[in-house]
Amino acid sequence: MTNSQTPQRKFTRRSFLKGMTVTLGGAALTACVAPAPTTTTATQPTTAAAAPAASPAPKQKLPIIYWSMFGLEEAAQAQTQVDRFNKETGENALFMSIGWGNIAQKVQIAIEGGNPPDIVSLWSQAYTWGPRGLLLPLEDYAKADGWTGQGWSKPAYDALWSNGHLWGTGHTLNMFAMHVNQSLYEKGGYAANKPPTEIAELDQMAEKLTVSDKDGNLTQLGFLPWQNSNLWHWGWAFGGNFYDEPSDKVTCGTDERVVEALKWFQSYAKKYNIDKIDRFRSGFGRATMSGDDPWYVGKVVMQMDGSWKRSWVPRYAPNLKYFVSKSPTKSGIDPVSLIEIGAMFNVPKGAKNPAGGWKLAKEFASKRCQIEFGKLVGDIPPLIEAARDPDFLNAYPYNELFIQMAEKGGRAWPRIPSLSLYQTELGRAVDEVVHGKTEPAAALQEVQAKVQKDLDEFRKQTS
Repeated sequence: MTNSQTPQRKFTRRSFLKGMTVTLGGAALTACVAPAPTTTTATQPTTAAAAPAASPAPKQKLPIIYWSMFGLEEAAQAQTQVDRFNKETGENALFMSIGWGNIAQKVQIAIEGGNPPDIVSLWSQAYTWGPRGLLLPLEDYAKADGWTGQGWSKPAYDALWSNGHLWGTGHTLNMFAMHVNQSLYEKGGYAANKPPTEIAELDQMAEKLTVSDKDGNLTQLGFLPWQNSNLWHWGWAFGGNFYDEPSDKVTCGTDERVVEALKWFQSYAKKYNIDKIDRFRSGFGRATMSGDDPWYVGKVVMQMDGSWKRSWVPRYAPNLKYFVSKSPTKSGIDPVSLIEIGAMFNVPKGAKNPAGGWKLAKEFASKRCQIEFGKLVGDIPPLIEAARDPDFLNAYPYNELFIQMAEKGGRAWPRIPSLSLYQTELGRAVDEVVHGKTEPAAALQEVQAKVQKDLDEFRKQTS
């Protein structure tokens, strides 16, 4: 799964809560509200001895309301898995596709309104939402069921936890590697079996593979650090660290290797002229999920991209000749990749059937569900046994490369309550630096101070 950039439809909290009743398969369902159990009371007979009161009707079993970010084929797969779960368990899980452009906002409104679903699929919001009381911790359910994440890659299992609590499960991993348009790469004089492995080598290749017209306008980018990527990845690739867990300190502004990575971003903005870069990239639009993707059509030769891309190539660019390699790093640094839970299955605070929500979340994390979704979207199952199962392993090229990265080299974001702020502020810092508004060290020191203040305030409030 990928984090869509589809604009969110604006709506008020009141209008949304009034419209919480949704129609699914012709039946109207009100999220998380189960009919009240009924009782039967016997009337008094005219005889002297009164008949005993009738026993109450059995309490009706609560449904499991599942709000999903999945759409299209992914929604169909999720529905199939829910139907199978219901058939095998006798549960009544109800699948509702909310859509990834709106789900975070809608779930938060539902939580605040006291009427949330029992299970939701989200991304990294758990690191912020969980410690702030919007999600239920699940470690007690996991312990009772003996669910320990055994066999998962360590960074993937670690990514389910923050602030000492288990906030969910997952069935795929978003991972990143260098994706290369092989035709353009070879046209530039490079062999596909010799990808760049170090930053200095990548810089040389990028220069040779960047093309401008007679007026100096860019027509092809060999590589751009922030194209389909971010400072998190490249900070790690330079050997840097964004957070020190033992001391609970944000470190982006004091870790010289992170500062060096942002200076590297700045060097590209200066070398290729940020105005020309912006003008060239403005034509890319929102073409990521279409045949106009700049990598498909030869406007970008090399870019960091997600494991899911391989599932899109046959659909959007069936004639594309490409290869995937591990990310270049600074000399002496092992290859790295962000490991993001492609969809984390969480139980919101106020869920009417949290035990049912956990039960379905556990099913989604099963080996069979991981393989099924991995085959559909191209993302790596976090359970290594599932990832190495021939049914998945043979489904896409370069699966072995991503699995190796999951086992060694995967990095999770800092799992702190201030992560959302941290992500936003790093994005702002990159934009300001590449556009010449501030210098890397100053920008990152500002980010560090702001995020650390937010984190410290949260710790005080919850201590």
